[in-house]
Amino acid sequence: MSTPRTNTLTPSTVRACGLAAVVVAVASIPLAVLNSLARMQTESGASDLANEMASWWAEPALRLLGPWLLDFSDPDTVYVTYGMFYAVAVVAVLACMVAARSLRPVPSWTERWGWRLAMAGYAVMLLGFVTFYWLRVGGDAGYLVVLLGMALGIPGNILLGLGLLRGGFRPRFAAWVMLLDLPLSIGLVAISTQALGMWTMTLAWGVVGWSLWRHPAGRTTSATPVPTTAPSPS
Repeated sequence: MSTPRTNTLTPSTVRACGLAAVVVAVASIPLAVLNSLARMQTESGASDLANEMASWWAEPALRLLGPWLLDFSDPDTVYVTYGMFYAVAVVAVLACMVAARSLRPVPSWTERWGWRLAMAGYAVMLLGFVTFYWLRVGGDAGYLVVLLGMALGIPGNILLGLGLLRGGFRPRFAAWVMLLDLPLSIGLVAISTQALGMWTMTLAWGVVGWSLWRHPAGRTTSATPVPTTAPSPS
C-alpha cells in the first residue's frame, strides 16, 4: 500500500493551479497553430512550409488566416509575438505539476525521478522561452536553451508517465501521453514546425488540471490502494 504524503497546498490553491493549466491548454489549440504558421512565414521557417507533410494544411491556413491574424507586422515580429504564449503556458504547466505532485503518495523511484527531470526540463525551457521570445536577447542561444530543456524533459516525461501508470494515477490518458511524449512530439514536428513540439504535453497537463479543478482533494489524481490479500472469512 502506498504511503500517504502530507499535502501543504490548500484545495483552493490546487484548483487554481489546475484551472491555469486548463486555460493554457485551451488557448494552445489556436495559439500553437498560429505560432507554427507564423514561423513558416519567416526566412528560417520557409523550409517547414516546403515540407509536403505540412504544406497541405499550412498553405490553405495561411491564405485564410494570414490577412486577419498573421500580417499585423513583419514575419519575425509576428512569430515572436505568438511565441510569447509558451512562457505563460510553461508557468501554468509547472503550477499544475506542483499541485498534482502534492496529492501523490510517496512515489516509486521511477515516478520520483520522472517528476525531477520533467520539472527541471520545463524550468529550463521557461528560461529559454523568456530569453528568446520576451527579452529577445542572445539570438539563437535562447532557442538552444529550449532544446536543452526538451532534452531533459523527454526522458523525464517517459519516466513520469511510466511511474504514474504503475501508481494508479488518474486520469490515465494524461499519463499515457507523457509516456508517449517522444513519438507524439516527433509526429507533430514532422507535419508542422518545432513550435508544436510541446503541444501534446500542454494538452495532457490541461487534462490533469481539469481533474484537479473538479477534485482538488485528489479523488482522481491519487493512487487507489489495492488490497494485496483477500479478507479473512468470518
